[in-house]
Amino acid sequence: MEPKRQVIRFENAGKCFSTPARPEVWAVRDFNLTCLEGELTCVLGPSGCGKTTLLRLAAGLEMPTMGKVCVNGSAVTNPPENIGVVSQEGDLLPWRRVLGNVALGLEIRGLDRQERTERAKKAINRVGLPSEVVQSFPHELSGGMRRRVALARAVCTNPRILLMDEPFSSLDELTRHRLQAELLQLWLSDRQTVLFVTHSLEEAVFLADRILVMTFGRTVAEFRLDLDRPRDRLGDEFIKVLLEVRRALTEHENAAADVS
Repeated sequence: MEPKRQVIRFENAGKCFSTPARPEVWAVRDFNLTCLEGELTCVLGPSGCGKTTLLRLAAGLEMPTMGKVCVNGSAVTNPPENIGVVSQEGDLLPWRRVLGNVALGLEIRGLDRQERTERAKKAINRVGLPSEVVQSFPHELSGGMRRRVALARAVCTNPRILLMDEPFSSLDELTRHRLQAELLQLWLSDRQTVLFVTHSLEEAVFLADRILVMTFGRTVAEFRLDLDRPRDRLGDEFIKVLLEVRRALTEHENAAADVS
C-alpha cells in the first residue's frame, strides 16, 4: 500500500502577537503536525491554548512568525484553494437566506445561478436540513440548524480539506451528538482531510483517527485511535481511551500551573 499523501504540515510553526500590555504573546510555538490525506485529526486543549490560531495559519488567514505551514506541499501565503472552513459561530450572513449563505462560495467562484442553486440544495439535504428552510434567514433557525447551514456551506464546494473550529460548541448534548454523527457520515462518504479543534474530550475520542493534546501553544501528547466506527460512547474501549486522554491533559495542565 502506498503511503498517504501529506496534506497539511506544520514545521516548527509559531505565531506571536503583541498587545499594548504584552509586546510578545506566543499563541503557538514550536508546533509540528502532519495531517495525511483522508485523515480526521482532532486538536484538543483548553480555551486559549492556541487551537484557533492553528486553523487560521492553515487557512492562510494568519502568517507564521516562525517555522512554516504547508498545504498540499506548498507554503501557505494566501488562503489555499479547495478548502472549507467552519468557525465556532458559523459566520452566516444575517441578510442572506439559507440558500444564499450555502451558495456563497460557489457564487464567489463564478458559477451560474442554476448550478449553484442545485449544488446548494444538495448540500443542504446532505447535512439533514429540511428543504423548506432554504428561504429562511439565520435568525429564524435553531442553533443546531445554523450549525448545519455552516457545514453545508463548507462542503458545498466539494473541498478536499475541512478546517473546523469547535463547530458544535454551545449546543445541547443531544444536538451535538447528532451533528457529530452526521459529520462522520459526510467524512466517511467524501474522505476529506479534516483538522478539527475542540475542548471536548468525548468529542475528540468519538471523531478522531488521531488526537493531539495541546497546552500553551505546544503539543504535549498524541494518541492514535484504532476504535471501530461507529463508536460506542459507553463502551469499555471508548472509556479507556477517554481516560488516557484526560490523564494526559490533566497532567500537563497541572505541570504548567506548578511552573507558573
